[in-house]
Order: sequence, then structure tokens, then C-alpha cells
Amino acid sequence: MQSLHYPVMNSEIITVFADTDQTLFIDCTVGLGGHSYYMLRHFVNSSLIAIDIDGSSIKKAKTKLAAFSERVRFYRCNFLDIFEKIDFSGLKVSGILVDPGISMDQLKNPERGFSHQLDSRLDMRKDRSLKVSAGEVINNFSEAELARIFREYGEVGNPEKLAKKIIERRLFAPVESTRQLREIVEQLDGRRLKKGRVHPAARVFQALRIFVNKELEGVDQFLEKLPDYLNRGARIVYLTYHSIEDRIVKRGFKSLRDKGKITILKPFPMFPSPEEILQNQASRSAKLRAAEVL
Repeated sequence: MQSLHYPVMNSEIITVFADTDQTLFIDCTVGLGGHSYYMLRHFVNSSLIAIDIDGSSIKKAKTKLAAFSERVRFYRCNFLDIFEKIDFSGLKVSGILVDPGISMDQLKNPERGFSHQLDSRLDMRKDRSLKVSAGEVINNFSEAELARIFREYGEVGNPEKLAKKIIERRLFAPVESTRQLREIVEQLDGRRLKKGRVHPAARVFQALRIFVNKELEGVDQFLEKLPDYLNRGARIVYLTYHSIEDRIVKRGFKSLRDKGKITILKPFPMFPSPEEILQNQASRSAKLRAAEVL
């Protein structure tokens, strides 16, 4: 069965990249290949470097992009490491895209443990070679460590109370499934279980996913280095899905602008259109920030 995959804010990304020389694009988080497919189809004389840490995603992206195989190179790595993994000498990069959100394929796969809506083993590792899973965090980390993760990466309300509840629960038996963790959250924050409201477990699962995959570690350093590896006129597009990540990107862009390395294309982020949100509810939290290298 084919996975449903909606490349978030695709038309806006194409518009930003249209005003480049359209030679080479880098998709730092290729996922299932949705954004890359439309870039290669729209910019017919371009080539593309596709990167992802998830081996399963790369395999599916290769199938998605098979018609453009001669124009695509794949690298399995964390995009934060591309300066060590890829030789940029001689490359004339027109645009670079970072979309670190999880794909619907990852979210809806019960073996991956990303969703609080599916009953599965707590995992949440994008790269399955990582040693620490979400289950190991929940069952082995201290109360103080859990509270810090929930606070810093999910902005969870009353993280200390949630951490204490988890510690009490695991004294009797390990918290092994997404359903068990969701139930603990619901016991503490049942008042938010109303139709139309975001489930209180969403922020908890977000926090664990970010921590397990180290999603925010090194983003500021990555942005700081990026203009030094790109050509004048190259454009940077960064999609974010939560306020913590967006603040890092906003701060990074401002720092680069103040140093005279980039110009920020729009003073405020772009958002998905109402039509896109209607088609893909998962896009509603997305923000797009774009810059051009000077």
C-alpha cells in the first residue's frame, strides 16, 4: 500500500528557489522524496543531493525519485554532519532545504513508536542504530532528567508532576508502549481531552522524539557554517514545526544577517495556506523561513 505523503508548503518552496540559477539543490531531509520530486520535476536542468538519517526513508525515496536517478545522489547521514560527509569544493549550490519534521510514513508506522495515537512499542528512533530509544529514556532516566526533557523540548505544562507519575508507575512495571505513556498523561491532564484540542500527549511525545534523535543539537552551528559552503545567491529554506526549533532558526538567521552573510527574504515566516491545511492537517504548525546568501 502506498504511503500518504504531503510535502509541506511545496509551492512556496518552489517559488523561493525559482529565483536562483537552478543548478544544484540539497534536500537535507529527503524523507519519502516529496519535496525532491517536485524540485526535480520543476527545475528540469537541476541536479539534487538527497540526505536522510533514516535508511528506510532513503530506500523509499530512491523508488519515488527513480525517474530522476541520473540527477540524484543519496547520502545517509544526519544533515548536521554534511560538511564532513560531502565535499563542497567545486559544488555550485543553488538552494538548500531543511524539513526536519517526521513523515506520515514514520508517524503511521506502528513499529516506529512515534505516534501517541497508535499502540506500539516506545521507540522513536529515526536512525535505528541509535542506542537510546524513547522507552529506555522513560524507564531508566531520573525524575529530574525526565522533567528537564519534557520542559525543554516539549514545553510541557507541569513537567515535574508528569516525571514523578512516570517514576511511580515504573516501580511496578516498565512503561513499554505508547498507549501506556499516553494513559499516564491522560490521568494527569484529562481536562484537555476535548474534541478539537491538541491531545496533551502530543507535546510529551514531541519532547521524547527531539531528545532521542538529538534534533536540536548543533542546529545553530549548522546555520552558522552554512553560508561559507554556499555560493552567492544561493537560497536557504528551513521549515520548523514547533516554537523551540523556530526560535533557534530565527536567531540563527538574525545572527547571519547581522554579520552580513545573508539577507532574510521575508521579515516574518510564511505559513501553509488554508487550502493546504485542509488537505493535510499535519501542516498546520509549519513555518517557513527563507534567506539568500550574500
